Amino acid sequence: MEKEIWKKPLRQCNIGGEALIEGVMMRGNNKMAMAMRKSNGEIVVQTYEHIPVANKFFLFKLPVIRGAVNMLESIIIGMKALMTSAEEVDIEEEEESKTDKFLKKIFGDNMFRVMLYFSVAVALVFGIGIFMLLPNWIAGWFAFDKSTPLGSMSANLIEGALRVIIFVSYIFLVSRNKEIKRVFEYHGAEHNAIYAYENKEELTAENAKAHTTLHPRCGTTYLFVVIITSILLFSFIRWRSPLVNMALRLALLPLVAGIAYEVFKLAAKTGFKPLRAISYPGLLLQKITTQPPDESQIEVALAALKAIVPEDNPEDEPEAEKDDAPEGEAV
Repeated sequence: MEKEIWKKPLRQCNIGGEALIEGVMMRGNNKMAMAMRKSNGEIVVQTYEHIPVANKFFLFKLPVIRGAVNMLESIIIGMKALMTSAEEVDIEEEEESKTDKFLKKIFGDNMFRVMLYFSVAVALVFGIGIFMLLPNWIAGWFAFDKSTPLGSMSANLIEGALRVIIFVSYIFLVSRNKEIKRVFEYHGAEHNAIYAYENKEELTAENAKAHTTLHPRCGTTYLFVVIITSILLFSFIRWRSPLVNMALRLALLPLVAGIAYEVFKLAAKTGFKPLRAISYPGLLLQKITTQPPDESQIEVALAALKAIVPEDNPEDEPEAEKDDAPEGEAV
């Protein structure tokens, strides 16, 4: 594992973001920026003021609660950013099918956005079914007494192991797709850019490219910590019918996300190696979800980053957000 991952950065910051379709979103310092490269080579940058929900309500700054809030907010912001990038990036036009013409007649100019929202809804249902329902259902096949404490714990651990296998397999399979691979390259570019900023280097593609694409604050690592936390927490819950099991897991998801967030943040900045070990599986998974970018992709990531950091005097930037005010931590 690269030594740079655990090296203390010269500049502490909570800037993070997300890879988009032919672009990168960066978030921090109460700003959000999206940079996208169009087919003509032009980089388009859109900048917005963004005050995290946790900075607006004191209750949302409390430990555990802030993690659940931050996860939900990140999902919403990420989905909107992906939709925006899909609309902005030039896509080769093909002859419209009868279905396209019918949908366009109904939704007009909003057809593309409606279809995107529909795709997101389908993806969420699919995700819940594959990553939550399926492991629970398969674990129920094992023929042993699940009514006892030991049997219940065993069934929950089997379910958790299946969830890890399905999650890793899914990531591996989608990475084979050419378009997804491009997104993973922009993910790598995002990490390269943030490393250059954290090390107080001039924000150039050459400097950024010298860094690793693996980052301890990456959302991939956080998701893996969420899965591990869910396995440990659910193992103490009595095994019931599939429907009740599902309801309990959905109800406890905010708690799982909150606990995982606290562990994730601590593991990302601690020098205590046993605690760091929690991040290792997620860092290994980043070898799939981040790919080496080319300089043109890094330029896009840097354009988004420059839009949210002070230009003239970087040393005068606001102090990194405190632990009670999460903002863009997952990169």
